[in-house]
Amino acid sequence: MSIPIDRDGYRNPWMSATFYGLMRDTIDIPAASGSAHMSRFQTFIFSFFYMAALLVVSGCGYRFSGDEVALGQRWADVTLRVEGPGVEENPVLAQNLKDRVRARLAIPAHSAKPSRATLRLQLDPTSRQRILEDASGRADQFEMTIRVRPLLEEPSGTRSLPVVVGSARFYEPKAGATTDAVRIRAEKEALEQVVDSLGALLSTDP
Repeated sequence: MSIPIDRDGYRNPWMSATFYGLMRDTIDIPAASGSAHMSRFQTFIFSFFYMAALLVVSGCGYRFSGDEVALGQRWADVTLRVEGPGVEENPVLAQNLKDRVRARLAIPAHSAKPSRATLRLQLDPTSRQRILEDASGRADQFEMTIRVRPLLEEPSGTRSLPVVVGSARFYEPKAGATTDAVRIRAEKEALEQVVDSLGALLSTDP
């Protein structure tokens, strides 16, 4: 029986210590250059305890910045409102935006604690623009755009955050074809972009 030997003729430090314990009395393993072997072994030990420490810390409930728990702690006492002309134009989209942002930032729907701030999402009317006309006359290409203007009202004042935009292109069949499903898919795609951008933007906001 043999055990893996590295190219310098020394035993592989990544092998199980139990295996070596069982075999060391019957196999003659070269002991030269012990310092090189110990260097490899110490690197392995350090890596092992480093990974173990990460697992212990995560198990205790700590979360790194940017994840859902950290965001929830930061925005748990903030009131979320969706306003603007886009709400009246498309109340279903406005409600979906509110639900998705609330889930992303872990903002509770109702809280017994007083609110320390209000996050207002000003929703503009959804734009639909034709960007390519099909010469065959069967389907034109359109672009749907959702634009949101976030405002954060705090006791110290109101801050305007960068405008967030989501867009999606789609082909809309002309007369004689149903276009509702196509528009709904494009709207959903644009909304997901807005939610992702808002999550990234607000995760870095102090």
